[in-house]
Amino acid sequence: MSGNKNPFVAAVEATVRRYRMLEPGDTVLVGVSGGPDSVSLLHSLIALRANWSLCLVVAHLNHQLRGARADQEAVFVKRLASDLQIPCEIGSRDVGSYSAEHRLSVQEAARALRYAFYDEVSARHGAKKIALGHQASDNAESILIHLLRGTGPPGLAGIPPVRDGRVIRPLIDLTREQVLEFLKQGGFEYVEDYSNLDPKYLRNRIRHELLPFITNYFNPKAAHALTRLASVVREEEDFWARQVGGVFQDFVLEQTTDHLTLSAHGLAHLHPALLRRCVRHAVLLLKGSLRRLGHNHVEAVVRLARGDCPSGRVDLPYGISVVRDWDEVVFLLGPPAKRPGFEYHIAGTGTTLIREIGALINLLVCEAKRVDEFGRYPSTTAFFDLSTLSFPLMVRNFRDGDRFRPLGMHGSQKLKAFFINHKVSRSKRHRCPLLLSGGTIIWVGGYRISDSVKVTEKTERVLKAEILPA
Repeated sequence: MSGNKNPFVAAVEATVRRYRMLEPGDTVLVGVSGGPDSVSLLHSLIALRANWSLCLVVAHLNHQLRGARADQEAVFVKRLASDLQIPCEIGSRDVGSYSAEHRLSVQEAARALRYAFYDEVSARHGAKKIALGHQASDNAESILIHLLRGTGPPGLAGIPPVRDGRVIRPLIDLTREQVLEFLKQGGFEYVEDYSNLDPKYLRNRIRHELLPFITNYFNPKAAHALTRLASVVREEEDFWARQVGGVFQDFVLEQTTDHLTLSAHGLAHLHPALLRRCVRHAVLLLKGSLRRLGHNHVEAVVRLARGDCPSGRVDLPYGISVVRDWDEVVFLLGPPAKRPGFEYHIAGTGTTLIREIGALINLLVCEAKRVDEFGRYPSTTAFFDLSTLSFPLMVRNFRDGDRFRPLGMHGSQKLKAFFINHKVSRSKRHRCPLLLSGGTIIWVGGYRISDSVKVTEKTERVLKAEILPA
């Protein structure tokens, strides 16, 4: 597979090899809008097709945003593919309605529908790769946009040459000027999207004003320099992502598909740079994407985790909320799920499974003089004067208004106040098993027994209770 003599095509092939974008025999879906970038991409891949044994498929999506002009572009792409004898699929989606329905920006809605369309076409044709026409100037513009918005390191990584091993960008090392020169030399037709000239869009102002200014007065190869910066940052971020994965697990207290609980104490002692990466890692685990997660969002979560206030909340994009609850920092996807209550009646000694919290309550009776044989015991074990109890006992979770008389106190207090004084988070309060006798709380499982059931010198028989993992 020797390189093509055309310098532009040779540069495209060099990029393909550098990032291992293609394998011989691949079926490649080429996203073609009709603009110069996608048209030059298509002609480049055609030039490489024989040597790489590629099978090409063209896909074009009409976003229904620009009326007759968009219809004309679809006709152009269909005719282009027909002239080149390449299979082509033209789709149409109402981006405006989708944007309003899902509360997305028009750009985000267009991107979501476009990629969904590409996935559908790829599945029908067995395409393993999706080739897109982003080039170095696009990458430079994206980096400048992020820089002006005060991005963190991930924003400087720019547009990845390869995403998920499937989406490839063979033009990423070539500038817009090189693209236009290639089209001119080849006499290749393309269409121009005039919305790219509208100065109301930040990207267009950067494209037509800022980047040319930098190129003319500071660095004639500014686009290449910014692309090189992005490449270095991507490698750095890839290294850190591997490191963060190991550190992150040390602070995970609980993890499900829709929520992630981390130790606030552990996070607070991390270096700020590592803490920011852990925040992004948590969002990535829950959502699978970091799109729309800005530096200001990350910093808000950092302040929440490191602050002195034991409670607070930060709302992130895509319905993710982060709640600080004492020593817990909880990342939630969607509204908090209502935790089911539980209540079990225990007729006598033995073991009771509490499914809701994945725990066992084990009860046994022994002589008071044997208590010393147990030696030191954990907070998940307690002893009660059996004569003060009445069966059946009950095990349930916390309810508003609960009161009990902690060991060593003469009067009762609200259980909520007890939890607050002992810095017990709301989620732990809900999971804490309460043991009751005659409707009275005799043990806040794992914390304190009631003074009314304590073992004394007059106690003859005791009830031993243990909380064990199921």
